[in-house]
Amino acid sequence: MSQVKKIKDFTEEVKVKIPQYLDPVKQNPTQENLEEALTNLLALEKKTRLASDMVNTKELAHAILQLLRDNNKWKLLNFHISMLCKRRAQMKKVMQQIIQDGVSFVEDTPDKETKIELIETLRTVSAGKLFVELERARLTRTLAEMREEAGDQEKACAILQDVQVETIGSMEAKEKCIFILNQMRLCIATKNYVRAEIISKKIHQKTIAADDYQEEKLKYYDQLIELFIHEGKYLEIAKAYEKAFHTKCIQEDEAKWKPKLKSCIMYLLLSPFDSEVSDFLARMQVEKKTAKLPSCSYMLEEMTKDEITPWPFKYEAEWKQEAPFEGKEGEKRWQDFHKRVVQHNIWVCAKYYKRITSARLSSLLLLDEEKAEEFLSEMVSSKQLFAKIDRPAGIIVFEEKKSSNDVLNDWGGDVRSLLSLVEKTCHIINKENMIHKIK
Repeated sequence: MSQVKKIKDFTEEVKVKIPQYLDPVKQNPTQENLEEALTNLLALEKKTRLASDMVNTKELAHAILQLLRDNNKWKLLNFHISMLCKRRAQMKKVMQQIIQDGVSFVEDTPDKETKIELIETLRTVSAGKLFVELERARLTRTLAEMREEAGDQEKACAILQDVQVETIGSMEAKEKCIFILNQMRLCIATKNYVRAEIISKKIHQKTIAADDYQEEKLKYYDQLIELFIHEGKYLEIAKAYEKAFHTKCIQEDEAKWKPKLKSCIMYLLLSPFDSEVSDFLARMQVEKKTAKLPSCSYMLEEMTKDEITPWPFKYEAEWKQEAPFEGKEGEKRWQDFHKRVVQHNIWVCAKYYKRITSARLSSLLLLDEEKAEEFLSEMVSSKQLFAKIDRPAGIIVFEEKKSSNDVLNDWGGDVRSLLSLVEKTCHIINKENMIHKIK
């Protein structure tokens, strides 16, 4: 903050006159004495302010506000906070002192209505002022909490979104994290999922990976899970559960890590198969703690080996009682899980067969021909697999017909490979001949 040059020093006068103005009110706190003290203090504040005597202006502003606070004149306090901040040539540090004093009085208010009025006054005078952005953010959080306690989550959410906390340089990283988590929580509670996802990107995963952020980390991933469950993003849910599972305080307690790991694997198996899912499955298989979850270990093995996975599988009753498969949404996820098993089985068939009849494929998948064709068509449409169906003949071809250029390229590659082997063989023969000649 740039310093304004002091024109005159009022220190001696202020030291004498503040007690002189305040003593009559302390001895006899009547309305008349209070008004007289305020008039005198404001007159002296004007002199120090216009002389750019910052230290004494701060002292006088503090005395005015403290006087009103001590006499429980809350409406007058709100008026004077606003007036002092708006006075001509008011200095930034004085305004900062006024707002900080006001913040310190918030918890002393006699009732909720008075508290809200004081907070609103302080938020109004601090709006757009960077030197009190930290105080304004904390007041906003307090106001949002009060609105939420009153049952108005929509209003609380709107109030809290008013603060761009990530731009506040004077706020500590942990406090910022807690603030953003509250913004996320309220957005999810009010079903504003798009906004919640945008806010979630403000928290860096490297930041919350530290040991002193464990509580915040778990809250963050719990909220992400709730968000992604609504959007049906199974892979993202699995990633969030994995991050929570690897949290230090979770790893230390078997009762905590078991449900996290189980949910991670279940949602991973629900995810549409691709290279990322394949790597994730392999990572979960080598995780030592997976061995303590027999049903998960069994399904991971079934879904990664080149064999037909039976349906229904032997842990079906156990899995249907787990959280991901409960309720109406759980029924849909169970159907999605069945679809993933069928898709895996089609992949296996495509590895072993170049051509197969529709009847044979449906018998391997334990489905009727129409249903088997539906699953196969979906995989072909999403480019997970190449297949052509000859319906009149009832034949499915998994091998893609090669163009003449592809055949030529394959032949050229085979010839190069053969010539390379011949050259290597000749080199070894010549080497042996030379060794024998030397001997």
